[in-house]
Amino acid sequence: MRKGTIKQRIGEIRHEIKTTPYHKGTEHHIGRLRARIAHLKDQLLRERLRGCRRGGGGGYAIPKSGDATVVLVGFPSVGKSTLLNALTNAQSKTGSYPFTTLGVIPGMMKYRGAEIQILDVPGLILGAAKGKGRGREVLSVVRTADLIILLVDYRDFNQQKAILSELESAAIRVNKKKPVVIINKKTRGGILIKNNRVMKDFNNKTAIGIAEELGLKNAEILIKEKTITQKEFIDALLNNRVYIPSITTIGKSDLLRPNEVETIRKKFPQTLLISPETDKGVNELKKEIFRKLALIRIFLKPKDEEPDFSKPLIAKKGITVADVAEKIGRVLEGKKGAHVWGKSVRYPGQLVGINHVLKDKDIVSF
Repeated sequence: MRKGTIKQRIGEIRHEIKTTPYHKGTEHHIGRLRARIAHLKDQLLRERLRGCRRGGGGGYAIPKSGDATVVLVGFPSVGKSTLLNALTNAQSKTGSYPFTTLGVIPGMMKYRGAEIQILDVPGLILGAAKGKGRGREVLSVVRTADLIILLVDYRDFNQQKAILSELESAAIRVNKKKPVVIINKKTRGGILIKNNRVMKDFNNKTAIGIAEELGLKNAEILIKEKTITQKEFIDALLNNRVYIPSITTIGKSDLLRPNEVETIRKKFPQTLLISPETDKGVNELKKEIFRKLALIRIFLKPKDEEPDFSKPLIAKKGITVADVAEKIGRVLEGKKGAHVWGKSVRYPGQLVGINHVLKDKDIVSF
């Protein structure tokens, strides 16, 4: 189906939803229509991303390096390049005019023993998710990141809402967790929804209709959530959404008046006020990046030697003794574990099993 035809079909379905009265009798039909739109939009997104990969994009194929990747996202001339230079050793060209950054410029931030890749991408414009400007290339980079820093102009905080809308249109779910929905395909028996009592705004019949619209014919679908909305259920079945945490920052905050600062802190308490030119708030941002990435430091202790505190093993929260062994190429025989010192054990040097979950600053000796 051609792009034009897909867009036309989406418009027709939206019109049908708008003109169909919503009540118990139409809930199932409208649910299927919403799933149909999501499926068509997913086709458009996949085609755009494929086109981006085929086209190369000139500077957009940036290999991931370091312990995690962070991307700076904002409208043109909002100060992303200046922030990149403040966070890393990169020398990104800066200017007060739009589209100074014409490709992806990487830098490496070193913090608490971690090496965190920061990517400066061209500014987003409205309609980026539909391919306007360099939208599809920028969004394809964003989809691979571990963390997004939203940089908002101090004169227009409404930019945050517009950016989040563009990311949402590109199937990027910001500060949301992926719903745990397990799909076991079968050869017969139709669709069976298990734990359907947690569905918030739709019923079992609608859920089955959605699954069928998204190409499932015979499957057992287990919902492992306390509650799930119809939109979240569709997202989980499409399995083309990416879930990325974010930090919202306001650059050039030194230009804000005291009453403006007070208003922002009341309305948007999670927003960081920074000024890369004066280094104001830069250290606080580095700390928040490390926290949002859920990184921890593990120190290795060779047998009968002191641990090397200068070179921590950087890992995600939830790492186990077995994971550490795999990272360093150590083969654990049988169920043998390791000796651990730190917050995750009851006493220093405790012998733990391979499934023991480690905490920040733990010392491990195999």
